[in-house]
Amino acid sequence: MIRLSRRELLAGSAALAVTGTPSFAEETNLRALGLAEPAFNVDAELNIPDLTGAVHQLEDYRGKTVVVSFWATWCPPCRKEMPTLARLGRELGTDDYAVLAVNVGDRQDKIEAFLEQIDHEGMAILLDNKKDMPSKWFLRGLPVTYIVDANGKVALGAIGERVWDAPEMIEGIRSVGQTS
Repeated sequence: MIRLSRRELLAGSAALAVTGTPSFAEETNLRALGLAEPAFNVDAELNIPDLTGAVHQLEDYRGKTVVVSFWATWCPPCRKEMPTLARLGRELGTDDYAVLAVNVGDRQDKIEAFLEQIDHEGMAILLDNKKDMPSKWFLRGLPVTYIVDANGKVALGAIGERVWDAPEMIEGIRSVGQTS
């Protein structure tokens, strides 16, 4: 396992330690994007509502590659990357992919006020009002994003802000969908 310093994690140069199975070329490209296979166990579980109250579970997305991004309205990097997640969701489409933006701990009125200011069409906004997700998904800061393959296994993760709709990022996420 590769150990990363706090500075490396915050800089986003290498998101999480790689233990992985991708080919060397894929691994290098994914690492350059700040995506890596988690070297720790993630309890990939959801049982939380969206803004309308409909409860989402990860099993609902079985067969799809799912981008699960954890964020908060008080987090400047989270606020900055949210529109790129929405554009990613629109670019990938909903047939084989889903983008879920899980807010950790904010009140719904505060979330809705923030969403009125940004482009957010293309992703589901979920509410973790009870703050259950940090312990289940190994969150030690925000934003944190995981890519879950079609079988429900956490394939990749990233700590810190990313430009999710960059062509290289879209290609990297699609490569996860092709290998699962």
